[in-house]
Amino acid sequence: MLLQAGPLQADYVNGYLRYIRIGNQEILRMIYFAIRDQDWNTLPVTIQSETISRTVNSFAISYTSTVRHDSVQFNWKVRITGSADGTIGFTIDGKALSRFLRNRIGLCILHSTDHLAGQPCYIEHSNGYFSYAFFPERISPHQPFKNISAMQWQLDNNGAARLDFEGEVFETEDQRNWSDASYKTYCTPLDLPFPKLITAGTEISQAVKLTVATATGSKAPDKEREIRIVATGELSRFPLIGVQLAQNEPTPGEKERTFLSSVGFSHLRTDIVLSELDAPAKLHKALEQSRQLKMPLELVVFCNQRFDNVLKMLLKVLKQHASSIKTLILFETETRRTNPKLIIPDLREYLPDVKIGGGTDANFAEFNRNPVSYENFDFVSFSLNPQAHLSDDLTLTENLNAQSDLIKSAGELSAGKAVYISPVTLKPRFRTVAMSGDSQAPGDYDDRQTTAFAACWTLGSVKYLSEGCAASVTFFETTGPGGILDQDIVYPVGYLLQHILQWKPERVEITRTNAALKISSLLLHKAGATCLLVANHSTMEQSVILPDQFSQATAHLLISENQQEPRIMTSLELVLGPHEIFSVSLTTG
Repeated sequence: MLLQAGPLQADYVNGYLRYIRIGNQEILRMIYFAIRDQDWNTLPVTIQSETISRTVNSFAISYTSTVRHDSVQFNWKVRITGSADGTIGFTIDGKALSRFLRNRIGLCILHSTDHLAGQPCYIEHSNGYFSYAFFPERISPHQPFKNISAMQWQLDNNGAARLDFEGEVFETEDQRNWSDASYKTYCTPLDLPFPKLITAGTEISQAVKLTVATATGSKAPDKEREIRIVATGELSRFPLIGVQLAQNEPTPGEKERTFLSSVGFSHLRTDIVLSELDAPAKLHKALEQSRQLKMPLELVVFCNQRFDNVLKMLLKVLKQHASSIKTLILFETETRRTNPKLIIPDLREYLPDVKIGGGTDANFAEFNRNPVSYENFDFVSFSLNPQAHLSDDLTLTENLNAQSDLIKSAGELSAGKAVYISPVTLKPRFRTVAMSGDSQAPGDYDDRQTTAFAACWTLGSVKYLSEGCAASVTFFETTGPGGILDQDIVYPVGYLLQHILQWKPERVEITRTNAALKISSLLLHKAGATCLLVANHSTMEQSVILPDQFSQATAHLLISENQQEPRIMTSLELVLGPHEIFSVSLTTG
């Protein structure tokens, strides 16, 4: 629902305010309220008694929201207002109905990294002092702003935006650490102990007020903006693309092996935990699958100093199968991070042609916050998933462009080492910061894995990781609910990766669009040919103007959620249905 507050516009979605803007300039990405349990899970809410009133220049919304999840019972009343003078308020008054542990209960405000990276910000602190700081350009490992009672920054039109907070002390973190394209201002500060025990009857009240002072002549929104794709001419090498062996699934059958072998993957990731009794059997299975699928292994070994001797024995076995090993990554079992002391001196002697990497099996935050020397490594590695915080379709899409920043920051942290992303999954594989001790989430896959939405998201991920100069990316699992196919059913993401890799791209060219929340474009080059892939992330039909070089090209429908008959277009204007992907081919001679 579109809301107006004087010069400001905002979208109201499921109790949140999203994309608060003046004209086409985004002011805030979102204002919302969240409860995070002791394992940092964002708990689901139910909205009741919702009332909405609005005029051409103002609005008022109220509702009651409830959480009933395991031991957590919490109710809060919300009031959201927008005034003709360009002021928006978001107030919550809540009460706990049970006794539970929480890591956070509070308002959250998201700021787009696209618009604010490197920009100055004025901070008023709760102790009465003030300071000036900058929204970080390189991904900040820790909170860039702390102890906030108000903050203010400049807008493109020489106006200013200001946030005032009540009821709690706030601070700001760089959410690109978890592949979100935003900075988040939130409460409670992480310096305070958590989890905190909440008793029944505890009351919580918080408020945030956004005030925007606009310069004269602020541009109104373009209601009918054409969506355009622009080719920049900036080129980078296309990364290696691999897949992870599904260790909890049956051995792929003949049809599955035939498809997996046809895709064109560069490697097959498999994990070996040396302390597990079945480690030799898993290694044997991985080597056999590597042979059958004709993919060398990306071997990820979890060990610690107590298993140095076992590691040496493992390497002797691997030496006999060195031609089947492409890369080796070593992690400590407990921390899932690399300890350089685990690299035994004669490792290169055992596997002289195998590239050796280190980093973390968790997200970029763990890599960013635990720096070590990677001098003796060939590459650095970390994993990626888009659901550390929110899981709706729009959030997953809007965060895609942060993936380029991950690659750039990792390269700077490692003094220019090649960056490998392994693996990419839709849902977290485990909870890095779980407080209950239950850090594993076996078999917890996203139901969207089998949909056209997942294929569109994956195309966006390939785009931003390759444009950011990733050297290698491992996507999903081979088979099953977290894979690219199941038995003889190939998921849309499987067909997408097959199409890309069978085309054998050599270079990727950076493309831009004025509608990144709706469209992703991946422009690939090889000798004598160009291929443009375009995905529609939205649930609405979108018309897209292609770069001029494609005026005589032919566009083929590659992915469609409605299983439509193949469509061919020969025009600069490409019309995409919901969650469709088109492939546009061009011979360059």
